[in-house]
Amino acid sequence: MKNLKFEPTTGTLVLDEKNLEITSEEAFCNSEFYKKLQKVGSIKSLMPHHYLIDSIVFHNKEFEIHIRPICFNFPFMVQLVDKGSEYYDSLSDWNRRADIEMLNKSVRYLSNWLGSSLELGEPDFSENEMVRWRFPWGNVSVSYETRSFNHGIYITWDV
Repeated sequence: MKNLKFEPTTGTLVLDEKNLEITSEEAFCNSEFYKKLQKVGSIKSLMPHHYLIDSIVFHNKEFEIHIRPICFNFPFMVQLVDKGSEYYDSLSDWNRRADIEMLNKSVRYLSNWLGSSLELGEPDFSENEMVRWRFPWGNVSVSYETRSFNHGIYITWDV
């Protein structure tokens, strides 16, 4: 299984010793990171400008990782979905996925776990649906969206 490392003070994200290239989609697709994963069939294009790696380990937890390179003035973003969570188990059932109580509970659990694992300290913003830490390079947040009910850890770079 692939191992993900993240350094919150610098925003550096490394998967199996290959740095994530965040300057553009072209740079991302030409990077050693992407080429290595593509060669072994570990990365898939979900739709234009969205890529999926089905299984990675991050601080001893298994995640699905979605990568959205810079496009249409949107910043480079990575979403981590906890594969051991009730949310992940609910993805095929819209009623379960849209359960606000479950999502709020998941935000609390995942933000506590992330803050502890990365020693992030107090968040800069905290509500039921979002907990966010701000850094000079961008943001780390745990949140959900109330239209699509997408949920996870989001790392977004201000490039």
